Amino acid sequence: MNYIKEFIKKHKLVFLAVAILILSIGGGIIGDIIAKSYLIDASYNFSAFGDLDFSRGEFKDHGIVISNAKNVIVQQDVKIEETANSASFSLVGIYKKQKLVKPGNVFSRNNFYKISEAAGQGFIITSDGWIVTALALNKIYADYAVITKDKKIYQIDKVVSDGLSGFNFIHIAAKDLPVKKFAENKDIKRGNLIISVNWPGSSWVSSILGIKEGGEPVESSDNFSANKLVLNNAVPQEFKGSIIFNLAGDALGLIDLKGEIEPMAHLKAAANSLFKNKAIIRPSLGVNYINLAALIAIDEQNNNWQKGVIIYKDEKGVAVKKGGPAEKAGLKEGDIIISVDGINLDKANNLVDIIQSYAAGDKINLLIMRDSAEKVVEVTLGELK
Repeated sequence: MNYIKEFIKKHKLVFLAVAILILSIGGGIIGDIIAKSYLIDASYNFSAFGDLDFSRGEFKDHGIVISNAKNVIVQQDVKIEETANSASFSLVGIYKKQKLVKPGNVFSRNNFYKISEAAGQGFIITSDGWIVTALALNKIYADYAVITKDKKIYQIDKVVSDGLSGFNFIHIAAKDLPVKKFAENKDIKRGNLIISVNWPGSSWVSSILGIKEGGEPVESSDNFSANKLVLNNAVPQEFKGSIIFNLAGDALGLIDLKGEIEPMAHLKAAANSLFKNKAIIRPSLGVNYINLAALIAIDEQNNNWQKGVIIYKDEKGVAVKKGGPAEKAGLKEGDIIISVDGINLDKANNLVDIIQSYAAGDKINLLIMRDSAEKVVEVTLGELK
């Protein structure tokens, strides 16, 4: 005991130095934790305890919170696989009908449909058997059969064509089919990952570039045929006719046989009309216009030309279609439509897409500007003919 006391007394300066060093390191660690928790978190949205939060500050529009950042790539791959597996159950294969060659308990490969030899594919939109497809079947549907993921075979009993989009709605006598949510156009954001799944079970990942709008300077409120969803990569041949999904599993668009992508929102009004009226009746406003969001005014002081769409003559000299809903409501060339039922018309909200989200016969309120004065005009949407 005396030896230990003597040793400590002899080396007390060393012990003091070690104690100061330990306290300094400890204080530095505690200070770092406090700084990260109360200063860095508040300023840069970084957490010292696991999560990277980009849902506030300058990143607030992205809505991203990353937990355990080192596992992000692994978790993303898992999410893609989960989405692909889930999405595959909402697809069907469409096959040219085959005749039974050898009935009874006798094996013949000609008595089977081969998964890889489908004529096309479809996407289930209702649990009671409505399916949308890029395959043209309106006159020959009796020659084709539909096969679901669980290998059940169904006969097609009805086909309705959508002339505006070029897709076909077919019906089979089924129930309790799995259904996926339609994504809205506002859910389509540049840079978001998408996944396309086809009937044979392959999947393809890309990202959204945006929505390509019509190349013509004057657009029609009743025609969205030029507005397509654009990805950063060309669609591979084997995915033409398939569906694209976001990572939440919502259906974003249908790929036609040319590789162009129709946003699902364009088919929503057609589907709703089909279920209600047993036919596709699309809504009509009846104006031609120029989107002011695509222009930059030389006179920056004139705010009239900064937002909305201006009713304008097309190449045929028509601004407001004669006898149409807009003319009946008193709209005329030069009127600027600012909003539809409170939804501002801008880069994110296209007039065509908004009108097509309604049904024929719906009443809408347009906020317009005429002679520098704003007013609200009620319009009853007509039927597109």
